[in-house]
Amino acid sequence: MLSAVKHSNVIRHRKRAALPALGLMAAALAPTGAFADSAELDRVEVVGETTQRGTYKAETSSVGKLNQKLRDIPQSVDVVTRQLMDDQGAATLKDALRNVAGLTFTAGEAGRSGDNIVIRGFAATTDTYLDGMRDSGQYNRDPFNNERIEVLKGASSMLFGRGSTGGVINQVSKTPYAGEKIEGDLTIGTNDFYRVTTDINQAINDSTAVRLNLMGTQDGSDRGPAEQKRWGVAPSVAFGLGEPLTLTLSYFHMEEDNVPDYGVPYDPTTLRPLGVDRSKFYGFDSDFEKTHTDIATAKLSYKLSDKATLTNQLRYNRFWRDLSPTAPRLPAGAVTPTRPVTDLTPINRSKPPRGGVDESWINQTDLVTQFDTGTIKHTLLTGMELSTEKSNSSRYGLKNPVPPTTVGNPTPGDYVNPDKYTSNNTRYDVTNVALYAMDTFELTPQWKAVLGARWDSFDGNYRQQNYNAGGKQTSRSDINRKDKVWSYRTGLIWQPDTTQSYYASYGSLMNPSGETYALDTSADVPPEKNQNYEIGAKWDLMDGDASLRTALFRTVKYYERNTDPLTPNISVLYNKRHTDGVEVEGAGRLTERWELFAGAAYMHSIIDEAAPTAPTTQGKRPRNTPNATANLWTTYKLTDEFTVGGGLNYIGKRYAGDGNTTYLPSYTVYNAMLGYETRQYKVQLNLNNLFNKTYYDGAYPGHAQFGTPREAQLTVGFKY
Repeated sequence: MLSAVKHSNVIRHRKRAALPALGLMAAALAPTGAFADSAELDRVEVVGETTQRGTYKAETSSVGKLNQKLRDIPQSVDVVTRQLMDDQGAATLKDALRNVAGLTFTAGEAGRSGDNIVIRGFAATTDTYLDGMRDSGQYNRDPFNNERIEVLKGASSMLFGRGSTGGVINQVSKTPYAGEKIEGDLTIGTNDFYRVTTDINQAINDSTAVRLNLMGTQDGSDRGPAEQKRWGVAPSVAFGLGEPLTLTLSYFHMEEDNVPDYGVPYDPTTLRPLGVDRSKFYGFDSDFEKTHTDIATAKLSYKLSDKATLTNQLRYNRFWRDLSPTAPRLPAGAVTPTRPVTDLTPINRSKPPRGGVDESWINQTDLVTQFDTGTIKHTLLTGMELSTEKSNSSRYGLKNPVPPTTVGNPTPGDYVNPDKYTSNNTRYDVTNVALYAMDTFELTPQWKAVLGARWDSFDGNYRQQNYNAGGKQTSRSDINRKDKVWSYRTGLIWQPDTTQSYYASYGSLMNPSGETYALDTSADVPPEKNQNYEIGAKWDLMDGDASLRTALFRTVKYYERNTDPLTPNISVLYNKRHTDGVEVEGAGRLTERWELFAGAAYMHSIIDEAAPTAPTTQGKRPRNTPNATANLWTTYKLTDEFTVGGGLNYIGKRYAGDGNTTYLPSYTVYNAMLGYETRQYKVQLNLNNLFNKTYYDGAYPGHAQFGTPREAQLTVGFKY
């Protein structure tokens, strides 16, 4: 089938002399009477030829609620394009985010499951968004329905509301368009990896189209029973394409059935993760992590005029989870300087079963208008967000003891009695009303400025109940907390020509207690306060085919809280901490055949003022904040069909806790790919962790998660 020209963002302009010549020859030789029936010749269809490959360079981003050029956003923005994800074989959101410098992952942080991401040293627990709306579910995201991934760094509450100290992650969904396409990929890999994806778009008429994305994945492991299994479906339909009024309805459903892997505990003599063979799995065969994710969205966009557009998005979210993981722990005193780890050293296995349901309704209305006041050109964003969120989470205790194991002889097949009782239940019910406005105005052709403010009214009700093994309630707390907070954003941009952009920006935000489904029983503790300062530069290179950016930043946070949603008493972790850093990133085509995406970040992070509950952390580096991170991915087209590529990921030393004792060593992992692609099909081989480096990917004070071993994945795909 042929794709409609107007959908393609990149058209390959190639002379096709043979077809016009044949048409003219046929007309010249045709009988004169043939032209009498000219009605059959009135319709002419022009078909363009799309490029076989996309690019790693993004021109625009919608992360700021406007479809803006990246050079007009006075903050650091990383955009992971669909082509970059496809070349790397990215099968999870985490895979895609490895291309973002200054970003790390945690391992089951603070009682949460699913994706747990740290940006510039600050937890982005509920700072994941889908098409600009909060996606706070505890699940492992898959990019099968994403067109790109955008990361806006720095305090961004003026745009997104509570949270977003280090930045926000915005997933941009695939949407219907007026064209036809059928694509499918099948991937088979080592360690029982199987994955199939399908992307189908069908135009019903000139203004209506439907799209369907499907995914099924099984990702095994070399670590015993650990595995990830998931499937997803994402249908959508659009009405009024190309018309002033457009309605898009979409639904996303994904289910997981995993055996979670919490890795290994730390050795108190080396302060590093326990140095055992990576095949040793200290959990149980019966461990599980199950999630169901449902997201339904209606988006209505009305173009009032050439300079005014009104958009309304209404969304319902439901996130269900049920999990029973195992956290390995060395018993206190089992390992000392005079008693090192041996195969007979015992391992206790902590089982914290938990589950819950989070539901929310969100309505977001945005009006974007362009107008002039004298010689000043304005692009004004005004909006309102209304939301209601409910959470019902429980933690369980097992009625019978969990069998221990040993370092040298883990026994995942041991029987665990599943009889349990509810030890804690937390109910959360909150409403939020927000009003915001941001003006991007052009003072002169070279100077632009950004001014924005947002007001949030946050009203939360919480109920915490604790029970003993007999089912008797031992404590209960009912708390209501109301916070009314302001967030601000300012920026100044100097663009001396069309290839250079320099900026300075400031953003502030305040996080009310309860913003991550946790509560603070101390009414006298103010909301968290955050500030972000940044100066940077962005350049277009290679006649616009490539880009380069750099930034200096400082992010400061006050009154940071523990965000465990199942802990009854929330304490302040630090009174103040900050991160200073520098970033650099390049993306795009260096030559007609050579593509590159690379980034690096250096961060200096300090706890300036510890909370009274943790005085020894003052002056220490916050957990999970490496000084340096770097990423590189590059491809080269050997011929029009063959492409070879490779890259690396580097993460510096990270401390597992704020006391700066146990830590995860630095590591560098190398990857490679070889692909053969035509307009109809492709064959691609990805080799990850080429040198089989043993490293630790997820950090938590009690345990560290292994990164993937060397693996090979072969993908066969088709497209029509």
